[in-house]
Amino acid sequence: MNLSQPSTLPRLRTRLWLASVSTLCLSVHPLWAETATAKKAPVRAQTASHARTADSRSVPHAPAGKTQPSAAASAASAPRLEEITVTAQRRRQTAQSLASSISVIGGNTLVERNVNTVFDLQYLTPSLQVTPQFGSGQPAFAIRGVGFNDYASNNAPTVGVYLDEVANPVPFASNGMMFDISRVEVLRGPQGTLYGRNTTGGAINYILNHPTDQFHAGLTGQYGRFDAGKVDGYISGPIGRYLKYRLSGQTQQGGAWQYNGSGAHLGNVDRGAARLIVEGQATENLKVTFNLHGSRDRSDANGMHLYSPLTALNILNPSQYGVLPADTDRRITHWGTSSQFASEIGISPNTKPFSHIDTGGMSLRIDQDFSFATLTDLASYDVASRQEYDNYDASSAAIADVYYQSRANVFSNELRLTSRGSSRLTWVGGIYYSNQYLSDLYRSGFMQSYGYDRAVRYSQSVNTISGFGQATYKLTDKLSITGGVRIEHEIRRLYGFQSYMLTGVDTGSHPYGPDQSYSYTKPSGKFSVEYKPFTRDLLYVSYSHGIKSGGFTTYNTNSPNVSTKPFKAETLDAWEIGNKLDLPKENLRLNVSGFYYDYHNQQIQSAVVNPATGLVGSIVNAPRSHLAGLEFEADWSPLPGLTLTQSGGWTIGQFDKFNSVLRADRVNGSYVGVYASRKGNSLPFPKLTLNGSATYKWDLGNYTLTTGMNYSLRSTYRSLFGTLYNVAGYTLWGATMSFSPKSKHWTIAAFGNNIFNKQYDVERNYFVNGDTVALSGMPATWGVQASVNY
Repeated sequence: MNLSQPSTLPRLRTRLWLASVSTLCLSVHPLWAETATAKKAPVRAQTASHARTADSRSVPHAPAGKTQPSAAASAASAPRLEEITVTAQRRRQTAQSLASSISVIGGNTLVERNVNTVFDLQYLTPSLQVTPQFGSGQPAFAIRGVGFNDYASNNAPTVGVYLDEVANPVPFASNGMMFDISRVEVLRGPQGTLYGRNTTGGAINYILNHPTDQFHAGLTGQYGRFDAGKVDGYISGPIGRYLKYRLSGQTQQGGAWQYNGSGAHLGNVDRGAARLIVEGQATENLKVTFNLHGSRDRSDANGMHLYSPLTALNILNPSQYGVLPADTDRRITHWGTSSQFASEIGISPNTKPFSHIDTGGMSLRIDQDFSFATLTDLASYDVASRQEYDNYDASSAAIADVYYQSRANVFSNELRLTSRGSSRLTWVGGIYYSNQYLSDLYRSGFMQSYGYDRAVRYSQSVNTISGFGQATYKLTDKLSITGGVRIEHEIRRLYGFQSYMLTGVDTGSHPYGPDQSYSYTKPSGKFSVEYKPFTRDLLYVSYSHGIKSGGFTTYNTNSPNVSTKPFKAETLDAWEIGNKLDLPKENLRLNVSGFYYDYHNQQIQSAVVNPATGLVGSIVNAPRSHLAGLEFEADWSPLPGLTLTQSGGWTIGQFDKFNSVLRADRVNGSYVGVYASRKGNSLPFPKLTLNGSATYKWDLGNYTLTTGMNYSLRSTYRSLFGTLYNVAGYTLWGATMSFSPKSKHWTIAAFGNNIFNKQYDVERNYFVNGDTVALSGMPATWGVQASVNY
């Protein structure tokens, strides 16, 4: 576009006005956009938030003897939304040919939107929720309302997290730094017939950048609000004839955005990570990939704020302590603990909350190609440690302070055989084994609420072995069927469990609770029918059965014989129907899906009653519940350079059979539980999520200027514990801009997140009676970036 021509500006204003109207229509009423475009012919497209991978087949060569079109004409007629190849089903295929719900977020988008941890992914994909438990460093995942809330270190999540296909079953270790990533694939619905772990909610698969055939290097620096800085870089290239490598790393510093009213700030980040990938092509058919990685985190923890008065001080000595008022600013937080609890965990009483999570490990992958299939062996060993001190009462009083000291290691090995070629029958089958060990110490400071502190110490081992397989057969060119099955056997053991009260010096000698174990052998599976009514349109119907491991509640307890009894594995039966439509002439992509879930033994963070202290958190099983919902993703390029994206998810769900503790009343000096039926009560998750963006690439000769706006909406989160703990819905707006030569040898960019400074919470909860705390979402932030690439 030549801006020096006078006639260009009126046309430009008209195009931008049309783009704005289109964005508004997609944002306000996506079904209108669906109806308006349903009659147009199919696209090769991919959402703008997805990675861009050019398809060399997009513009076929002209037949011999015919005039070749000009470069300008070819560019004008070429699809403006390009396909992307994914590996979600253990083979390379386009996302649009995959008969399941999947969102793909490209590495460039992660950088542009300043996505730093797994918590940020929820604002780029529909139906995903990631919340820090009580503001801790441990994420809780939910997809389509299927989630698991737990601040303990020992239980498996409902959403599997993978790094280049290596499963990470330790929740606190999944909150690592995100750098040098090619793309992130988010799969919705039960997984198991293709993946190393069984899950009921879905999977998040990080695909890393790998070594290049030629030497390349890059360096990016970023500075933002609250003195937040980030530097990352990589070098990549060959080592001789048969080897190539990629070394990358990142460091993050600063960013304290909370304060305590006395001049002290909280929220500084101090993280560093590095990764080395070496690939060797031993023979034409044998490839070996080695991955060595590690990270170190010495960051502050999140601070909570009081959104209603703190009355927990009244429990022990009402005349002495009284009531603390609610905070008036979401950025205000307070910390502090008793001298006894500080001594127990080795800090001073005024130490800031901190979250120190270190990880390290390696993996070795061997791929041997045969004429009919590829044999893959993927072995990995990872270790992670967690040392974290949190203030769950949002005050300087010793009401509810916690300390975690955890260490975990995981060995896994997957051996699988994947068919090659494009015959009517494609298949994959394999065996997966995992051994997991956890040693955990968890302390709670209750000195001013109950007059004592408590501690829990235990070890846990998990052994999992499974066999899995999936096959797709093309009955005709238009009709295919897919079937998969998995048999999994798991043994989970809890031993050395100690739960004890402290009123003085910790001698280290305490009574042990009973050893517990839980095992199961269960099948999971998938069956789907895929039909292509015409080119670039895929209609599918699927059924899948998923499993999530059972486990143990490892919270503070006076009765370990009762509280450590295992909760059962949950199962989920999922039915889904969807359509994936491409309209290449209109540069439009539209994917829609509907689903129904039948939930059995859903694992719920609820409570049991301790007669001495009242409610104590506990994981319980809800016998029956169900969910249903709709999702869509739309991507449109109405003008050259302009890309509009819109996605959304709407889910409803309720308990069909579940009785839970409602409250604990104090009667004659002891707490007595009051129970209620939850039948018909809504399941706890936001019912509506919407995400959208509009980007425009300005052609400035040898340079490109890209500008964009984005938003994310989440409806109210309705808590199981009553309306006081509901998290109000919110909408966040962001903006991005970048300028670079078309060679991409350098780039300068800027971003803004929550640019209208929306005041909102991401978590509301209580740890003891009378302690209502919330974790505030980030205020308005901005940053500038500069990068060079060779």
